[in-house]
Amino acid sequence: MISDAAVAGLAVVLLLALIALRTPIFVALAVSGIAGLIGLDGLSGVELVPLSLVAQLQNYALVAAPLYILLGEVLAVSGLGRDLFGAAYRWFNRIPGGLGASAIGSSTVFGAMSGVSISSVAIIGRMAVPEMLHRGYRPSFASGSVAASGALAMLIPPSLMFILYSSVTGVSIAELFAGGLIPGLMLAAFMILYVVIRAKTSPSEAPVSGERFTWRERMVALTKISPALVLILLVLGSIYTGLATPTEAAAVGALAAFAVTGWVYRKLGWANLRTIFVSTAHVTASILAIVGAAFVFTQMLVVARVPNAVSEFVVGLKASPYLVIAAVMVVLVLLGCLVDAASLLLVVAPILVPAIEGLGFDPLWFGVLLVVNLEMAVITPPVGLNLYTMKSVVPELDLADIFRGILPYLAIEAGMLALITAFPELATWLPELIA
Repeated sequence: MISDAAVAGLAVVLLLALIALRTPIFVALAVSGIAGLIGLDGLSGVELVPLSLVAQLQNYALVAAPLYILLGEVLAVSGLGRDLFGAAYRWFNRIPGGLGASAIGSSTVFGAMSGVSISSVAIIGRMAVPEMLHRGYRPSFASGSVAASGALAMLIPPSLMFILYSSVTGVSIAELFAGGLIPGLMLAAFMILYVVIRAKTSPSEAPVSGERFTWRERMVALTKISPALVLILLVLGSIYTGLATPTEAAAVGALAAFAVTGWVYRKLGWANLRTIFVSTAHVTASILAIVGAAFVFTQMLVVARVPNAVSEFVVGLKASPYLVIAAVMVVLVLLGCLVDAASLLLVVAPILVPAIEGLGFDPLWFGVLLVVNLEMAVITPPVGLNLYTMKSVVPELDLADIFRGILPYLAIEAGMLALITAFPELATWLPELIA
């Protein structure tokens, strides 16, 4: 009789085969999970799947996901992205690579409101990249800065990835948000530093703008984005001060976003309202379909005792725990080349977290490390969603240029992984401070 481990292995092979055949990821996860459960326990193995599935999707932590998606969609139609980029350009235009630095800065702020990386790439990329190309920037330089900085939305709160990680591990969303803040801001600073150095050493790739702005123009630009800054303070401040849970803060933030878009930007016509709700429903349904399907697959792995086996194997290794972490990171980067970020997180977190805890590491710290890994996944060919989003909003770009432009940022992300591994306090100090 075939062993449970063999059945789980065959289910994983089936999953990879379905992904290779370009089957929608939620279908691939569900089919391989159900097939594995039948192989383990026969038809009785799937009897509890519907009830378990409903219980998983009723997880209170997941309520925050559609609310933050709604918040981002409301702001996407407001024109705020244009104002963010305009304000950043007025402050950074005189430095080498000023437009690239402006794109990174505006992506960082927009990511702190939306939590969804492809939204940031689409909104900022639609304005920033054509402007850079018009001013003589090399296509790879222009596209790389936007595609990479868009991924910061996954790490800087409110992050959809942290919400999903919390839903499968039980780690506090508020603590995860706090843990991602310092690494996220550091990554943004490193990206801007790279852009400035690259433009300084290779001026032909990013010509310096001759435009000059007065201090009054700069302050007026800041005034235009002040509603966005207030919104960030409202959402994150209410979480970190304990006035609201992340879910409650998401609801308040979504209402505030409607107010800002309607009263300040005057953009809440019927057409925009339809766009907001249709897009929110589409993204939310896609995410929840993946969450549900991933739960079926991970339930199969639990029945086969894969998490326990992995934990026992990892803990029993004689190698240094940090060497094990390094190996896990390499495997995750490779998997990220094949599977989208949300699916990868939902599948690997329930397997790896028990092993990580067995090694004596903090699951909150590992959650931040994992999300930085996922940032690499969304900008890594051939599956990197940010790369194809970049191509879709600026069709004249060549994919080869986009792929070439992203390579230096992969090195920056890898350096951030090394820093968080060497100095866990980067991810744990702020959560401990607000606890």
